[in-house]
Amino acid sequence: MIFKTLTLNNFRVFNGETTIELTPRKQGVFERPIILFGGLNGAGKTSILTAIRLALLGRRALGAVITNKDYLAYLNEQTNNTALKLDPSTEASITLSFKHTHQGEHKLYEVTRAWQAEGEEQLILKVNSVEDTALTNEQVQAFLHELVPPGIGDLFFFDGEKIAELAEDDTGSYLKEAVQKLLGIDIINRLNTDLDIYLKGLGTESADKDTLKKIQAAEDEKRTITKEVEVTRVKIDEIGNILTDIKRKIAVKEADIQAHGGAWAETKEQEQAKINDLYELEKDLNTKIRHELSGCLPMALAPTAMQGLIDQLAEDQKIKQAKAFGNELSQALPALQDQISKSFNAQSGDIMATINSYFGQLTAEYGMASPELDISDSEFALIKAQLEEGKQSQCLLKELSTTLEQVQHKLSSLSVNIERAPDAADLKDLYENLRALEKECDAVSKDYINALLKAKTLKTKELELAKRLEKLYAKLKNNHSADKAVHRVQQSQYVLDDFKTALTELRVTQLEELFVTAYRKLARKEDLKLSAKIDPQSFDVNLVDAQGAVINRKSMSAGEKQIFAFAILEALGKLSGKVLPVVVDTPLGRLDSKHRDKLIKHYFPEASEQVILLSTDTEVDQDFYQAIEHKVSHAFEIEFNQTTNCSTLREGYFWAELSKEAV
Repeated sequence: MIFKTLTLNNFRVFNGETTIELTPRKQGVFERPIILFGGLNGAGKTSILTAIRLALLGRRALGAVITNKDYLAYLNEQTNNTALKLDPSTEASITLSFKHTHQGEHKLYEVTRAWQAEGEEQLILKVNSVEDTALTNEQVQAFLHELVPPGIGDLFFFDGEKIAELAEDDTGSYLKEAVQKLLGIDIINRLNTDLDIYLKGLGTESADKDTLKKIQAAEDEKRTITKEVEVTRVKIDEIGNILTDIKRKIAVKEADIQAHGGAWAETKEQEQAKINDLYELEKDLNTKIRHELSGCLPMALAPTAMQGLIDQLAEDQKIKQAKAFGNELSQALPALQDQISKSFNAQSGDIMATINSYFGQLTAEYGMASPELDISDSEFALIKAQLEEGKQSQCLLKELSTTLEQVQHKLSSLSVNIERAPDAADLKDLYENLRALEKECDAVSKDYINALLKAKTLKTKELELAKRLEKLYAKLKNNHSADKAVHRVQQSQYVLDDFKTALTELRVTQLEELFVTAYRKLARKEDLKLSAKIDPQSFDVNLVDAQGAVINRKSMSAGEKQIFAFAILEALGKLSGKVLPVVVDTPLGRLDSKHRDKLIKHYFPEASEQVILLSTDTEVDQDFYQAIEHKVSHAFEIEFNQTTNCSTLREGYFWAELSKEAV
């Protein structure tokens, strides 16, 4: 498939009709696949991607579950506002023409979607310039989905955000549908389902009336419940969207409150209570400190002097004790001398001389000294006790002072916080709005949960009916097990299951090899030893390091994830064998310079025969432009007019002289 032209009529920022030539041009024999669009943010790059996706995918461009009402509302939102102001009933449309080989024939197709306010969409398909009037809108859309299945379309026409979603999806669900379609597994599943329907038909032909009646009743009930399941699922999606919108509003309101000092206001009352408690504690501490200061604490403030006093008093005590002992001894010596003379007549003189010598030495040291401070023993004991009490008071005072300092620091911090907090009246409206949103959120959440529970109940009933029907049909199969047709169909189903398993394993192995090749081409040198492992059931792709350990994708940077996703896309594209254009909007936003260089040089020039690149001037700048200039077919610059709020196209890029060389 090669896009020829895209015509936008009153579509988004493009007022009136704008036709864009998209056919890649050659320079001699050299292919130039890249059609480059340059535009600043808001200029209209995404409008071109959206138009291409809408033209081919229709409602599925918006997602798997979109009601017709929501789809028509979306289309109306895409109508150019300037055109609507001039004429509220103005028509908007997009037309994409493309060459495609279908059933062995090269044909030129042209698909047009047109709509007006409050009207239905018109879908027109022309083949070789002749409108196919035999097809209904649904049939035209089905034909387009055959050319570009929705799951695959997401892999070829995407923007930077879509790449991020693909890279960050760790469930495999995002890729599952696309991979199954690319591998042809969906066709095998469909064939298996058709064979099941055939078997059921065979069984019912000769079944008894009672069994047929049971089957019919179960089928009717299952059909009814399936419809209820679908209605409930749509309702769940609607409520989920409302809930998401309310949560977004709550987040905006909370951010607004924070911006107005709400974080301080929320704790203002609590912090005021803390301040009151701290004031009481500060008062108590000051009282205790004053008490200590008025006691024995001063005696501990001059420890050297006080120790000198104690030493002197102790010395005085010794002197006083020696003198008292000497006095006592002097009074007792005469009686002692008489007693010794009577008892030791001849030796009494020597004995007394010995006694006088001994006690004379004991009293001689302090006998001549006098105490400097004449205080009593009780006064000396009191001074010693007061000094010890002063030391304990000094330690206690240190602890009290430290605690007081901490309390005063806390008081200072809390006072600053309270000063930051706005008055409650200033935030009253904001908080009232927030509470209203939270109340609404609670109510919608209850509805959402009730809808989920209802869906679960319905789904359970649906599964029970499916099991009942399976048993009934199995009974019919058994009744006709001798039938050759039934036997052959069953054998065919076994073969299909085996083929599906073998095909999946083979294709997954090929996909791993293609992915690794693509990843190594785009990754930095330190990542070249990485390999890939794809789960054949979930199709989740994991990177594996040289030691065989799976790398946690959540630990990768945004840029690495984006490179990872581009490698998946390239591998899937090559494995599919499909020749579809690649349309990429703003693809380099999250990448560093090295990764950008890799993509510019090794991905875009080789991604497809036609690559439509929608870029800002900072993504594909002059250096990158020169790197891919030899692959650029032609370029457009999208210019947004602030006066008209509309955009126009001119051929060329941000640098006119370079564009002229390329075109």
